[in-house]
Amino acid sequence: MDETLRQAPIGVIEARADGTITACNDAAATLLDTEPAALRGTDIRESFPRSAAGTLRAAFEGDAPTATDFEEYYPRLDRWFAVDLSVDDTVHVYLQDRTDHYETTQRADRLQRRLDRLQRIETLIVTVLQQVIGATDRTEIARTLCDRLGGTEGYDFVWVGDRDFRNDRLRVVDTAGSEPDLRKRIETALGTPDTLPGQAAVDSGETRQVDAVAEAESIPRTVRQAAFGSGLQSALAVPLTHQGTVYGVLSVYSRREDGFSEAQRAGLETLGRVGGFAVKAIRQEELLVADTVTEVTLAARGGSLPLVGAASAIGGELRLDGVVPRGDGPVVCYLTFDPAAAAVATGSDGDRDGDRDSDGGDPIDAIESALADKDGITDLSWIRTEAEPLLQLTVDGESPVTALVAWGATVTEATYTDSGVRIVAETPRNDSVRGLIETVDETVEETELIAKSETTRNAEPVAAFRDRVSERLTDRQRTALRTAHLAGYFESPRGTTAEGVADALDITAPTLLYHLRRAERKLVAAFLSSEGDGDDAATDR
Repeated sequence: MDETLRQAPIGVIEARADGTITACNDAAATLLDTEPAALRGTDIRESFPRSAAGTLRAAFEGDAPTATDFEEYYPRLDRWFAVDLSVDDTVHVYLQDRTDHYETTQRADRLQRRLDRLQRIETLIVTVLQQVIGATDRTEIARTLCDRLGGTEGYDFVWVGDRDFRNDRLRVVDTAGSEPDLRKRIETALGTPDTLPGQAAVDSGETRQVDAVAEAESIPRTVRQAAFGSGLQSALAVPLTHQGTVYGVLSVYSRREDGFSEAQRAGLETLGRVGGFAVKAIRQEELLVADTVTEVTLAARGGSLPLVGAASAIGGELRLDGVVPRGDGPVVCYLTFDPAAAAVATGSDGDRDGDRDSDGGDPIDAIESALADKDGITDLSWIRTEAEPLLQLTVDGESPVTALVAWGATVTEATYTDSGVRIVAETPRNDSVRGLIETVDETVEETELIAKSETTRNAEPVAAFRDRVSERLTDRQRTALRTAHLAGYFESPRGTTAEGVADALDITAPTLLYHLRRAERKLVAAFLSSEGDGDDAATDR
C-alpha cells in the first residue's frame, strides 16, 4: 500500500482477487475495531464484520470480485458503513463511517412521523370538538366521543361515563372498541371499593393516567384481567368538567404501554373541558324547556362573603336583581337595596347629594368601601344611584352564586344580610339536591336547605303573551315601534335612520328615541322577567 492510501482519512483495505487481505491503513483498522496486523493475511469474507445483507461477501463469491458500492448496517460494531469496492490490478475496499448521518436521518424521520401523528390527532380533536358542540343531548355527546376516538391513533377502547347527580354515581353511556367483556366488567366495577381510573378522575376532577393497567392494584382485578386479555396496557381518564363541576368522564385505553404522550393528554383534556361545557349547556337548555323543575331555597353563611360584608356595612339588605353568566367562570350580578332603610342604619338621610348627619354616612360609599379590594369582586359600577340604586359587579372565584351557575342551576332570587345569604334557585327535576348543597357548601362555612319543591311551569300561549305586552305599551310607543319595524330601522344595515322614522311620524328624532327606548325596555322586561314588571306601563304614558 502506498503512503498516500496509508495516510488517507478514510479506511482503505487492499486484497487479492481471492479475498486475502494484503494491507490496510490505520483508519480501516480503527473503523473495524481491530489492529492492521490482525487483518493482514486473513480472508476478507471472514474478518470483515457481517451485515444483514452480506453484500461484501457476495462480491467475492465469483471467480473474480465484482466492483460495487453500498451502505449497510453492521450490528456487531453498531455502525453504518459506506463501502466502495474497486477492482483493478489490486482490489481496494474503501470505508467511511456513516453512522452519524443515519442517526440524524432516523431522528428526522421519527420527528416527522411524530409530527404527522400529532397533526392527525389535532385534526381528529378539532373534528370531535365541532361535533360535540353541536350535540343535542348527553347521549349524543358520549356517542360522538366514542365513535370518533375509538380505534384511532392508539385509542383502542373508549368509554364515556355520565355522572348521575341524583344517585351520586357514574354510569357507562357508550363505548367503542372490540372488547365487549371489558364494558361489562367496568359497569360491574363502578361503585366498588377498588377504583377505576374513570371513577378517580370524576372524584378528584383531575386527569388520571395508568401506564401499566395489568400491574395497577387499585383497579379491580376483573377489569385488569379483561384489559390484559384484550392486549390493553395503558389508560387515560379525563373528567368532563366545566367551571369546577364534573359531569362525567372520557376514559381511553391503549395497546401500548406508556401509550399517551403529553400532546395526546393535552388534546384529550381539551375534549374533556369542551365536553363538560356541552353537557352543562344541554342541562341548562333542559331546565329552560322543562315543564317541571326543582326549586330549592338555601341559606349560606360565611364571614368571608364580600356581599354579606357589604350588607352589614349598610345595616340592611342587598337584593340580587339578576345574574348573567359570563361564560368563563365569573358571573355578572345586579344588586339593589332600599336607600331609606339603609339611611336609617348608616345615619344618612338617603339623599346622596343632600346634607349628611355628622355621625352618618352614605350607603353607596359604605358599599364601595366594603367591597374595595375584595378578592373575587371586580368591575364594580353603579347603573343608577337615585331612587332605588342599582349596582353592577362581577363575582369571580368561589361563591354560592358562581357554584350554582357552574352546576347548571338558575338563580332566581338572593338576599344578602349581615348574617348570610338566602338563595332561591331552580335545577332540573332529576338533579341531586344533596350534590348541589355540597357544591355550594365548598364555598362557605355553612349551608342549610330551607325548602325544596317541584314547580310546574305553564307555558303562556303566544297570543296571550302578545296581548300582555301590548297592554304595557302606550299608543305612542306602539306607533313608534311599529313604524320603525316596518321602515327597517331594526335591520342590519338599517333601512332608515331615526330621523327618517321621526319625519314619517311628524315628530322630532329625540322624541322618537324616547318612545322607542321605553317600548324596547318593556318588551325585554316581559321576555326576560317574571310577573310584576307591568307597573312601568302606567308611569310614562
